[in-house]
Amino acid sequence: MPAPATRRLATLLAFAIFSAPHAAANAQAAAELARELPSERRKAMLFVAPLLSAGWSQTLGAPKAWKRTWGGYGSRAGDLYGFLVVRTSVRYVVDRAVPWVDDRSPCLSQPVFWGREVVIRAGCALTRTTTLRTSDGNLRPNLPLLTGLTVGTATSLSWRPERRSAVSSRAFVAQRLAISYGATVLVRLVKDWRADAKGALSRR
Repeated sequence: MPAPATRRLATLLAFAIFSAPHAAANAQAAAELARELPSERRKAMLFVAPLLSAGWSQTLGAPKAWKRTWGGYGSRAGDLYGFLVVRTSVRYVVDRAVPWVDDRSPCLSQPVFWGREVVIRAGCALTRTTTLRTSDGNLRPNLPLLTGLTVGTATSLSWRPERRSAVSSRAFVAQRLAISYGATVLVRLVKDWRADAKGALSRR
């Protein structure tokens, strides 16, 4: 993939993450990106991302029950740290119990028109975010990711103000799951695209 296309895709990722209406998407995307970084940079990103995301959420005034004060900022940052800690811990435990592996093979075997490539790679990212592969090549649900997101979201509801209303609780859970999952798919799209581009350059 040409360098300009890579930069366009990276710009799209950054715009989508930082314009997301829910700060958990920012923290979730940062956590996914951090998995590919050296341990020192990974720790720094995982520590800083919730603080920045909490600031973004504070600017938007979400949720309204948490005031735009230092106390409200602390609640927002604590919410994101708690979500990431539970999500990451559950994902780690389930990942050790599941023998399936992540599919890292190229999404495309030959060059295609750029618009079609976007569609194909988006579908590939969606599939690979949702599933893992057995040693025989069969698809299985990505239990580590899906379980981590679900348990992390359900646990974070226990300290969120939305817990006081059944309607608000369901809306919060649906929104956090959808946006966090969407951020994960978008990160996977960019990572796979860049990995394929580097692989193609190394073969030249």
